[in-house]
Amino acid sequence: GPAVRILALDGPGPPARLLSLRTGYDRRTVRPLVSALPRAVLLDRRRVEGAPLLRDTLRLLAAPGRRAGPGDRLLALRVFEAALALAAAAPRPSEAGYPHPGIGRSVAAIETRYAEPWTVDTLAREAGMSRSSFTAAFREAVGTSPARHLTARRIREAARLLAETGLPQSAVPARVGYRSRVGFHLAFRTAYGTTPGEYRAAAPRRDRRPLRRL
Repeated sequence: GPAVRILALDGPGPPARLLSLRTGYDRRTVRPLVSALPRAVLLDRRRVEGAPLLRDTLRLLAAPGRRAGPGDRLLALRVFEAALALAAAAPRPSEAGYPHPGIGRSVAAIETRYAEPWTVDTLAREAGMSRSSFTAAFREAVGTSPARHLTARRIREAARLLAETGLPQSAVPARVGYRSRVGFHLAFRTAYGTTPGEYRAAAPRRDRRPLRRL
């Protein structure tokens, strides 16, 4: 398939397009380099507009009807590497609407490390802030409390696992960070109005392959 895929997501929220690139590498030789990369890079529109080269690069990759040519895969990889470097040089989250740079770190932690045993205290430490300052700044920036945002992220991932994979239902709570199955069931029912089992049964049938641990 093409080196770069453009995915259009439907739903009640604002339109979203995702640029997706998957690469392979020799884990034995480049694992230290890969492990040094950030888990996530958060860029809002203002940060992208403030880095014209990054903005134009992403627009080029997302251009409708872009045709792949010779060496397109290597080109796409180099462009994404350039985008990563440009993103690292873009303004910090605190300059792009976050009241504190630590809020960006905590949001990234929730989005990418939701399965870890987070509490408000540990998220505050991740942000480098006191609990009270962190809670107030997080609510101002994100629009909800850290605990609610974490729960929503975990339950969203749980719903994806139930609908799209063959992961045993009993293994889902731990996979998304819940130590209590009862707590997971209550949170899932509150979010979706149904039990995890009912949600899986009602999901469109598809080839649900077991997840492989990388």
